[in-house]
Amino acid sequence: MKTMQQLEHQLLADIEKAVTLQDLEELRVSTLGKKGTLTLLMKELAQKEPEERRSRGAELNTLKDILAIALDQKKKDLEDEDLNKRLASETL
Repeated sequence: MKTMQQLEHQLLADIEKAVTLQDLEELRVSTLGKKGTLTLLMKELAQKEPEERRSRGAELNTLKDILAIALDQKKKDLEDEDLNKRLASETL
């Protein structure tokens, strides 16, 4: 299994590679959705010892927050890019 840092780097790289809002939404669902990577890791916490659950849970929550911020920022960037393209095409 990947370490938390490797997982973070991979997911952040995937977010940066997204070129459409659809790509980004698919990535969000596959990461944070009901059957997403992070959600499944969170569910596995129930089987861990209490001490490991606390530390690993904190790491997962931090990663979830980082990814949510990165997804929101990328979504805003893609929406701005789409708007600029539309405005440029509508210019007289």
